[in-house]
Formats: sequence, C-alpha cells, structure tokens
Amino acid sequence: MSENSEPSFVENIVNSVTEKIQELPASSQATEEPPVPARYRLFNRQRSLHEIFGGGKSADVLLWRRKYLTGGLLFGATLVWVLFEKSGYTLLTVVANVLLILVVVLFVWSNAAVFLHRSPPPIPELELSEDMVTSFASVLREEINKALAVSHDIALGKDFRLFLKVAAVLWGLSVVGGWFHFLTLIYLCIVLAHTLPAIYDTYEDHIDNYAKVALEHANKQYRKLDATCFSRFTRVPMKEKKTE
Repeated sequence: MSENSEPSFVENIVNSVTEKIQELPASSQATEEPPVPARYRLFNRQRSLHEIFGGGKSADVLLWRRKYLTGGLLFGATLVWVLFEKSGYTLLTVVANVLLILVVVLFVWSNAAVFLHRSPPPIPELELSEDMVTSFASVLREEINKALAVSHDIALGKDFRLFLKVAAVLWGLSVVGGWFHFLTLIYLCIVLAHTLPAIYDTYEDHIDNYAKVALEHANKQYRKLDATCFSRFTRVPMKEKKTE
C-alpha cells in the first residue's frame, strides 16, 4: 500500500505546483521587451493633424475628407480669382455692386410683400454679443502686445538673433509680394491650405523622416553659425554706475 500511495502523493504535488504556475499572470512569465523608441513627428506634435485643425467640419474640409465641399471651395476661389484678374474689376467695385443688388432686391421684396399680403423676406437679426466682442478684443490685445514687445526688444538691440529672424521674414515677404499681387497671394494661400495638409496627412511617415534629417542638418549648420558669428554679437550687460 505504501509503494502505491507514494507515487500518487508525488504526482499530486507536481500537479499542484503546475497549476500554481499556470495561475500566475502572463506578465510575470513573459520576458520584458525593450521599449519602442518614440517616432519623430513634425514640430514634435502629440496629436493628429485632424485634432490640431479642430477635429470638426473645417478639419474635414482641409484634409479632403469632404471631397465635394473642398472641391467646391477651391472652385469658388478659382472663379473669384479669375473674375478679378481677367475682368479688371477691383474688390471695392465688386463688393459695392453685390451689396447694391442685395439692398435693392430686399427693398423691393419687402414692399411688394406688403401689397401682396405675403410674408416679408426672412432676414435674421444680426447682432454681436458683448462676450464675443470682449473675448475677441482680449485675444487681439494680447497678440498686439506680443508684437509690440518683440518690436521693442529689436529696436533696443537686445536680441540679435531675433532681429535676424524678423529681418529674414520681412525680406521674404517683400520678395514674395513683388512676385504676386495681393489677391493672387491670397488665392495661393487658399490653395496651399487645402492641398498641403492633405498631402502631409497621406504621406505623413515619409515626410516626417525627411523632415527629421533636414532638421538635424539645419541644427548642425545653425550651431556652426552660432559659434562663429552670433556669439560675437552677444551683448554683455553694462554695470550700473554707482551713485555717489
């Protein structure tokens, strides 16, 4: 009896140990995998392009997720650009004529509705709320103050690098402005705003890889230029004179 009972006792111990091992969580048995390095994203953004654009209807239009609406906007912008460029009309002339036609039509419609006993034109009451105006003015004031602070620092020569950046941007705008008219420049901005985000959203991985290489090369060249040129223009703060 003892010989038959001994193997069964050992088997019970082995089975219990096996069951305990199987009951352990899988994370304790699996080997820890090395963490995957974070993928470089343009401008170090953490959100998708659709979320950055607001995630609503405007984002869908810019990313061509509503193709008919986006195509209609581009077609309308192209039609307006051709109208101004080829017909010779100015913006003030077109706006004045459109408003004139609109006022005449509404005036005739309203007076005709009185004699014909019909309902007047459904014109909603247009009014700006105080909160809307206050919030817009607050945002505008902050942006103007930032621009004035930057202008103040540049005028006093406090930041030579910022001066070079602003000068480069203004020079670039003057060059681009010499190539196109103001209306053509607005039309190009509309076309680029409706094409570049969609292209980037489609080929995001490839563009991010090329942008990473270009950014590393640009940073390397900037460090060389900073070490040889910009550091010489760093101003040493002058010591205040002691009053007697």
